[in-house]
Amino acid sequence: MNFGIVIVGGGFGGLEAAFTLRTLMGDAATITLIDRQAEHSFLPSIHEVSSGKIDARSIQIPLETILAPAGIRYIQGDVSAIDTVNRQVSMAAGGLGYDCLLLATGAENNFFGVPGAERFSFRFRTSGDALRIRESLERLLAEERKDVHLVMAGGGTEGVEVAGELLDRTHDHNATITVIEAQQQLLPGFPAAIRDFAEKYLREKGVTIITSERITAVREASLVLSSGRELPQSMLIWSGGIKPSSLINGLTLPKDPAGWLIVDDHLRSPEDERIFAVGDAVTVTTSNGALPLPKLAYHAQDQAKVAAINISSFLQRSEDLIRYEPRFKPQLISIGKNMGIYAQGDKFWTGEWVVGLKKAVERRHLMAYLSRPLITGIARRIPGGSLLIRMGLKLPF
Repeated sequence: MNFGIVIVGGGFGGLEAAFTLRTLMGDAATITLIDRQAEHSFLPSIHEVSSGKIDARSIQIPLETILAPAGIRYIQGDVSAIDTVNRQVSMAAGGLGYDCLLLATGAENNFFGVPGAERFSFRFRTSGDALRIRESLERLLAEERKDVHLVMAGGGTEGVEVAGELLDRTHDHNATITVIEAQQQLLPGFPAAIRDFAEKYLREKGVTIITSERITAVREASLVLSSGRELPQSMLIWSGGIKPSSLINGLTLPKDPAGWLIVDDHLRSPEDERIFAVGDAVTVTTSNGALPLPKLAYHAQDQAKVAAINISSFLQRSEDLIRYEPRFKPQLISIGKNMGIYAQGDKFWTGEWVVGLKKAVERRHLMAYLSRPLITGIARRIPGGSLLIRMGLKLPF
């Protein structure tokens, strides 16, 4: 029997699931991946695209290039709706049936209903968003104005990294940089010592940091804070929060109060045994409640491996499903070309070497997926190849 497996999303989770499923299922499944983008991008590096430090193409791989040789069908398009009763996904080009569906749709910018925010600010979620920021920034700086005010809405990892890039790009221009964070410090969720370091470093470099304030309105050349204070803005970059995609919003499956799709620790919807989901789109729940997981790329990849194993087991009725158990890894934060933070639990280290390490991770990721079709083909032919995946081991080449 040939099963139909559809994956929605070609990011970290979607790609990992596609290749893992191809290894596990062999020719017993037709695997289709759908994404609106033609390329997979290494999103942790898009802040460098926004400053012009790198070209967007340097962190992208065409999806067709890596999926087709592995025997995985790729469709560029938007999934507009999912019919869970008839097991169909709807696209502009028509419908596609599935035996199992894996959702890896990521998230969207959340403007929280702030008047003018969506109209007058720049999104920061994709390499395309970063490229638009870069083009507008270059135009602003070319005008040699004396009143260039660059503002980051959100002081999380993205906000801090973009602020560092703006520092590098504007060091010989008359521009101000401001980071606005609604919580008491930058980098919410990190230990206090890391937050203190990031704030001190940015302030010493001339960045204005405003905390415990929300943006309540955005105008073409200014913004208003919750205190009533009005600030000028020449460019407002929005990284102030995320929300589920419209596709997730339209599903009638269980969601948490914030709208994220609920999955159990098998990464399956509790109300539909044929729908699995991973990454930013989900809240993983166990018998003890929701897992407090940050929405990071490596969690999406780990979840994708578990979901792929469980989809294979479910369809082939061969083994019990396995449970997802989070593994926590170091986080790397770059603050421009000369400073980075290596955070592991409550400990952290800083220096320019962290920036180099992050670039090495980027290159390793891209090279791994460029070679993945070959490795997938070999693994399918090795006795016990699927066992290597189950054990979480990497093939030695």
